[in-house]
Amino acid sequence: MRKLLYISLATAAIFLGSCSQADFEDAYRDPSTVTSTNVPKQFAGFMKINFEDVIPSYWNYFTVIRTTSLSYTQAHGFTNMTGRYVPGAAVTNRWERYYKFIAQYRELEKVMASLPAAEQAGNRIYAITSTIYLYDHTSKMIDNFGDIPFSEAGKISMTGGNYDAAAAKYDNQTELYIKMLDDLKAFSTELNTITLPAKVEVEFKNQDLINKGDLVMWRNYCNSLRLKLLNRVSAVPAMSARANTEIAQIITEAKIVDENAENIAFRVYTQDTDLDTSGFFDALEGGNNNIAPKPMIDHMNANSDPRQPWLFEKGASATAYVGLDPLLTSGVQDQLIANSQIAIYNRSVISKNDWLPGTLINAAEVNLILAEYYSRSGNATTAKTYFEKAIRQSIEYYVRLGDKADVLTWKPTTEPTAAEIDAYITKINFAGATTAAAQLQLIAFQKYIHYNVMQADESWAEQRRLKLPALTFMEDETSSIRKTPPTRWTYPNSERVYNTTNYNTVKDKDNLSTKIFWDVK
Repeated sequence: MRKLLYISLATAAIFLGSCSQADFEDAYRDPSTVTSTNVPKQFAGFMKINFEDVIPSYWNYFTVIRTTSLSYTQAHGFTNMTGRYVPGAAVTNRWERYYKFIAQYRELEKVMASLPAAEQAGNRIYAITSTIYLYDHTSKMIDNFGDIPFSEAGKISMTGGNYDAAAAKYDNQTELYIKMLDDLKAFSTELNTITLPAKVEVEFKNQDLINKGDLVMWRNYCNSLRLKLLNRVSAVPAMSARANTEIAQIITEAKIVDENAENIAFRVYTQDTDLDTSGFFDALEGGNNNIAPKPMIDHMNANSDPRQPWLFEKGASATAYVGLDPLLTSGVQDQLIANSQIAIYNRSVISKNDWLPGTLINAAEVNLILAEYYSRSGNATTAKTYFEKAIRQSIEYYVRLGDKADVLTWKPTTEPTAAEIDAYITKINFAGATTAAAQLQLIAFQKYIHYNVMQADESWAEQRRLKLPALTFMEDETSSIRKTPPTRWTYPNSERVYNTTNYNTVKDKDNLSTKIFWDVK
């Protein structure tokens, strides 16, 4: 943690220059050159410092996701190399980036607190929306690690550089989830009636990298995040009643991301700044990280999934789509890949697409959550409606990703027809799944397809929670640490060294087998 405190101190004053209303993405200054800040600029700096964990980028995909959730979920095909189920350097990278991010949030809190009461009230929207965004990423950290430093984290500048005073305790993961759900519920209510002073409205629109000042989108983001977190804890005995009650309330209010036009994302608007997918193609294509997984390909082949040509290309030497079998030895896998027999992710639509959005919440995942909720509640008819709606939205989502593709070589020439989409949905046959367990299997597999490499962290959380789809992994017999995918990440070694006293309170949980609190099946 002391290492992170140094990082926090070094980045504490980061903010971005003010921007024109029409094209704010073009006007960002180098954060290292900035020596002062204010609320709007600190808000934008807080969002920007985290963009590589949202917009597909080289660092996050190659260093973190490639070696963890992509493989743990079979979102891509991977060779059975030694040590493949131990996170390694990925843990440190994600940890340090999150605590740089939270340090910027604390600076925003500090600047807000320095304002007169009337100005704090006028700038309230920055506190609400920054916390929604913080909670989205904090939930991912909890889902990966469990207990994390939070309430006292990132406060080095508030202690006058006293590192010992700024050492952060670990907050209980369950209590953090409860706090986030409580706060998000309150924010949702507040966003229904909030009005912005004219000056704040213009500034907020200029500095809001996510929703460009659209308060309806922020409210929908808030409620959809609530929905996701409530569903994730729905099997926890102490939280199940709350989860089902509040999900029902959210549905009644109908203020969620329900259509693709309402998707919440960190979008790429120009190739003239660093807010883009720079290096993503190298991260996904380099080292055969774009190899197609067998379970996904087999399903698509068997059911004529209209997404298949938009998500994948056939191997250069293959006449059909073939996914990499996870149960083959690494030598056989390597030979199949070298012979170009295995399908890969579509380069036009995915890896070479410089306009890929950084997905935060989208309609297909929201409606799959609703399908699960209704199935769990015994309402199979309504579950079917949301399930089929989600499939249609997922197909539309991946087809539309190709609209701005710069490299057209591998982009399909025709879009799926209504008849093809209907045929796929008919073949999946949700109505034929007559039990909640059978319905959940279908829902979980659609989550697996829809998330793929684009939302691998969400996919890993859902697969641990549901134990579905039932994927098969070859054990790593050479490892004495972990022979199958872990249930959490371990803390980086810097915590043992620099935050020893606080780390010692959680060290008994610090192994690859401890489950996150919502992992109860």
